[in-house]
Amino acid sequence: MALVRRINSNFGFVLNTLYCKCTTNIKRFVTEHNVMRYSNQVGADKHINYEPFDQMLKFRQNEAKRCILVKLCDMKHISDFENFCKCYVTIVNIFPYYTANNNNFVLMELRSIEDVQHLRDIAVFRTDVECVQSVTPLFSFTSRNKICPITSTKDISIYSNFKTLAPNKIDKSLEQIDSASDQMIALYNCLKITDLDIRLRFYTANEISYYLTRLFPNICVVPFGSSVNGFGQIGCDLDLLCKPVVSNNKKINWRRFLFLTQNIPLAERNEQKEFLETVGTVMKLCIPGISDVKKILGAQVPIIKFYNVYTNMKCDLSSTNLIALHMSELLYTYGQLDWRIKPLVYTIRKWARVMNLTKEQPGHWITNFSLTLLIIFYLQVKDILPSVNTIKCFVELSRNDNDAADPNFNWFESWKKSIKRTNNEDLHNLLFNFFEYYSIFDFKTQAICIRDGRYKPKNDFSPLYIYNPFNTTLNVSKNVTSCELIRLVDCLQKAFNTMLNSSEKDVISKLINLEAKTKRTQIRPEEKLLPTVTNIKSLKKIQGNIIK
Repeated sequence: MALVRRINSNFGFVLNTLYCKCTTNIKRFVTEHNVMRYSNQVGADKHINYEPFDQMLKFRQNEAKRCILVKLCDMKHISDFENFCKCYVTIVNIFPYYTANNNNFVLMELRSIEDVQHLRDIAVFRTDVECVQSVTPLFSFTSRNKICPITSTKDISIYSNFKTLAPNKIDKSLEQIDSASDQMIALYNCLKITDLDIRLRFYTANEISYYLTRLFPNICVVPFGSSVNGFGQIGCDLDLLCKPVVSNNKKINWRRFLFLTQNIPLAERNEQKEFLETVGTVMKLCIPGISDVKKILGAQVPIIKFYNVYTNMKCDLSSTNLIALHMSELLYTYGQLDWRIKPLVYTIRKWARVMNLTKEQPGHWITNFSLTLLIIFYLQVKDILPSVNTIKCFVELSRNDNDAADPNFNWFESWKKSIKRTNNEDLHNLLFNFFEYYSIFDFKTQAICIRDGRYKPKNDFSPLYIYNPFNTTLNVSKNVTSCELIRLVDCLQKAFNTMLNSSEKDVISKLINLEAKTKRTQIRPEEKLLPTVTNIKSLKKIQGNIIK
């Protein structure tokens, strides 16, 4: 009997061990399968295809230089225009679209910059106009044929307006999906800027550069912010940086015969204001399609706001704001490191906008940038993203490694290997834990620091303190008031409770409150600033965790 009991006991232990191993392997297989499926849905690239920020910027800039923008009288002339261009140049891509005021335009990508120059040599200025005409890289085309239906371009999609889908259409698309993680990916695909939108943004920057280099030959206009950091949404503003290009080419600098120029320094704020004042005047008078030019030179960072009618872009132009460009590179890098980051950021940003936590205009509320830093810090705590200092450390190690096949990205592989555990949580769990994490976070005494990847004591009594990763003496969320932080924490707690008490299929729709948003009436400005907490005891409890 003892022998039988021992055999049964050992056999039971073996069965239990085999069961645990099988269960673990099945879970691991399901997780890996979901990771592959989700990453394919969001278009995640493999690590070997990682494109550094500088390379991406250079690729898009060269792409913009090979593009022309042409105004058509009617979209039915596309075939005639395409056939006309094929007689002189090689066409790579063609993107017809409607502007907000229903004008017809075509963005055409050619094979080379020489092809662009060839079309410029063919084009002529009108001679029957009694006024001064400015130089331009833009074109218009008039067909001599009768208007006829499009035949050879049936496969060409015509884009229009570049507006986010209406809430009811987003709601319908989410209703067809059962998984919350899949819904977050679908929401990301609905909100992200399209390839044509990105092309037009870089073309707009190249167009401004074209005009300014006629006066200032060493000027370059570069997009930054949401247009290039990977987190831009349809309809977001285009931030442009106007900076001088410095070259140490000794063959040129040591020549004896040089141009005698007027040097314009841009180091001081007053010098930047004078320069932007001139640029704003040139843009208003000389660049076609530019309207609503506003010179906001008294701001902390002087800018020129304008609207490009031909590319549907609301733009902000600044000078020498290099820290903003470095910040764009940092966010772009984080967005490339894990396929879950962008869907998570887009979902939380959408939730924040619907809850009126973020707004289009700057003020004493949290911005999309500060909210994104909160998400990045949370993912650092979850061992999904490295800190800025860790990135710097591993990049330097990779550059010193002569055996590294790709020094630009090998640092990430090294960092991944250094982590003791791998986080494979799905998007649904990451979103749930995000709301839980910041619902109980000690904003009263602690500050967020993505540079070190940990929270630190505050440097002052600001309600919300997020260290600037490139200048730790600055707080990027200094504008947020106590009232707005109370509202933020209250909304985080409500979102956490919503996820606790909702089915997985309904949770995303409830969070972004699509149905209520379509029925919501106009709110007075003073009402928007009030906390949404209705329980006085709850309000006092939150205040105790936030305000000193």
